[in-house]
Amino acid sequence: MVSRDPPAARVSRYLALQPPPRVRRELAGVLADLGMRDVGPHVTMVAPPELPADDAWLDAVRAVAARTAPFPVRLGEVASFDERVRYLTVEGDGVTALRGALEAALGLAPRAYTFVPHLTLARARRDRPLPEVDARAIPARVRRPFLVTDLGLFTRPRAGAPYARTRSFRLAGEP
Repeated sequence: MVSRDPPAARVSRYLALQPPPRVRRELAGVLADLGMRDVGPHVTMVAPPELPADDAWLDAVRAVAARTAPFPVRLGEVASFDERVRYLTVEGDGVTALRGALEAALGLAPRAYTFVPHLTLARARRDRPLPEVDARAIPARVRRPFLVTDLGLFTRPRAGAPYARTRSFRLAGEP
């Protein structure tokens, strides 16, 4: 039977990489100042509309993580998607390779655009334009390379609630 729950009542989930705690702490204040209070610093790998409503895909994600080796990434420059999103670039081939492996394992439909690894800093809203982000507001320490060791599942139980990390998939492949 098809769910007739209103969209606000449905659970929303996404898969993402998180920087290490020291980087998340450094960026938390920057994100809050830019109005990003509902999510913590992360790099989205599979967005909410791409994940099926059931949990049948969890085994496929576990398998991808089990054969993916930890990989280095570095947060880069401030950039924008039009006037919709400001973000930090994410440098490291492992991010794109992991996205490709997840697409294949989950049978995701091809995207109409190229996957651009990024860490969102700010979004435009109906009631306010996209804020400017002064690159000097981003602490230099967050741009040091770090090792990605797991993939997280983030869940929001209802519209308006914050997302929380609800599951972790350790990257366990051989380099």
